[in-house]
Amino acid sequence: MKRLEVLGWWFNEEAPTGLPRPHLLVGAWAADERAAVAAYLRAGKELVRFPEPSFCRFACGETEMGHADLTDGRYVWPEGLVHYIERHDVQLPEQFVTHALAHGAAMPAFAMPKAKFGLYDTAPWLAWGRTRGACLDLDGWEIPTLDVLDRIAADLGAVPHEAILACRGATREVLLAVGGGALEVHQLRAGGHAPQRFAGWHEWPVAGVGAKRSSDAPKPPDRPGKGATMDAFFAQLRKKHGLDEPTV
Repeated sequence: MKRLEVLGWWFNEEAPTGLPRPHLLVGAWAADERAAVAAYLRAGKELVRFPEPSFCRFACGETEMGHADLTDGRYVWPEGLVHYIERHDVQLPEQFVTHALAHGAAMPAFAMPKAKFGLYDTAPWLAWGRTRGACLDLDGWEIPTLDVLDRIAADLGAVPHEAILACRGATREVLLAVGGGALEVHQLRAGGHAPQRFAGWHEWPVAGVGAKRSSDAPKPPDRPGKGATMDAFFAQLRKKHGLDEPTV
């Protein structure tokens, strides 16, 4: 099966992953190149449609950025990707820009692939984003499942927060949204480190150039057994991964 290289998959502040932040990819476009690439993106053919529209990660107020993924038979991108280059000067991989400029708005003929599992290849997009310093260092962090969320909330007790965004089993840490865009990291164990506060995602460390990831997107965390405490859950994770009890 020929896979399609993904473009324009972005970091989501409410469900943090290793995808690129478009804010870290802003740069100058030559006016003629921008226009040509925009025309090429708009000429893509619809591959799949989703019920909910995409929204702008710059929070510029644009909330209706299309429902579809478009393709040219080699790449696949969200319908709203053109907004990022026209409105926010977001750069795209050089290889794609060269490809688009070579064709202009004349989409090359291709056989429309069937949308199915495994068709999308995110590896080149992630590798390019890391090389450009656009991916945050979220190694080891996972998006918690609903049952894990309940147990984290119980362990947090009266700690004020708006949302539990991620957890890191190896160190028994949780990442919280605490209001006004600020973030806090709390360690859920006796004697753990003091909470670490970040004014926003713009203060979170960026992944090193060429950093490796074990997968293209965060995998769901191991699920604790029914009725298990968070302490027991994290102890199982440490044992599974051969990790000693963290020290302060």
